[in-house]
Amino acid sequence: MKRISIFLIALTSTIFVSAQSTLSFGARGGLDFLMPRSNQFTNSKVGGAGAFDLGYTYYWNTRNSGDWGIHTGISAGYATNGAQVNFNHQFTNYDYMNNEMLYTVSGNAEISLQRVFVEVPLMAALRTNGFFLQLGLKAQFSAWSRASQSLKNPSIDAFYVPFDVHVTDELITGLVAPEDMQKTFNNSAPFVNLLVATRIGYEFEVGNNGKLGIAAYLDYNAWNNYADTRNKPLISVAPISDPANPVPEVTVNDAFASVISGIHPLQVGLTVFYAIELGGSRQGFGNRNGYKAKNNYKRNRGYKPANRYRRYRR
Repeated sequence: MKRISIFLIALTSTIFVSAQSTLSFGARGGLDFLMPRSNQFTNSKVGGAGAFDLGYTYYWNTRNSGDWGIHTGISAGYATNGAQVNFNHQFTNYDYMNNEMLYTVSGNAEISLQRVFVEVPLMAALRTNGFFLQLGLKAQFSAWSRASQSLKNPSIDAFYVPFDVHVTDELITGLVAPEDMQKTFNNSAPFVNLLVATRIGYEFEVGNNGKLGIAAYLDYNAWNNYADTRNKPLISVAPISDPANPVPEVTVNDAFASVISGIHPLQVGLTVFYAIELGGSRQGFGNRNGYKAKNNYKRNRGYKPANRYRRYRR
């Protein structure tokens, strides 16, 4: 049992010769793509994103394959993106005389989404000869979000089935109010997001314990708690209920709560950071640096192993 323990200790010390940790402070910025899903025609618009990062990485130094570690931390940032939507919805209403009316609402919408977010990463890390790679997941939470949308050329068409008549953009069909052509909505972004993330870059030595790093990053929103609302129209028309006032009420809904059934934002960009080496254990079996230091100390003092036996040779 003792031999097995010694063997395991020697094997472990041969593979892992030291451990280190780093604390980093940085900022990043780049492009942000909304990547919406919808059964309507949508075109993603390019936006921007930026964040401040506080990171902590724990490394195990190995003999032949660089330093392997785990990276975590916390980030706070801001992002904006958007999309262009061409929508066309059909639904059925009934008037106060129970006449069937087939509605078709159509038009274009320009939408933009702003959000403030907080991220917590958990990533595998590898560094060797100044280069480093990180790959893993990020939990992202939307602290605040707001959507702005602008309608262009909205149209409301009503087909009266019993009379085989089409009426388009009249009071009896309902009209979009001028103040509803541009609207803002709060809390449109999903609150919980799971990102697949990667960073690859290089670190430059700065002083004894500092490193200045630059890296390219890519974050993809693989999952979030976005509510699927694809069956709701962007423009809804309420049935006529008052014969004395036969003008239906028209409501313009949030595109993120109607025509867009899901979003998977993608961010790409550059990050710059400063890392401080916090140190760690440098001793152990197989630590060749410690062995060299010990022998240099003996050599500088003029230590000779044979001196202690010289008096016995006479």
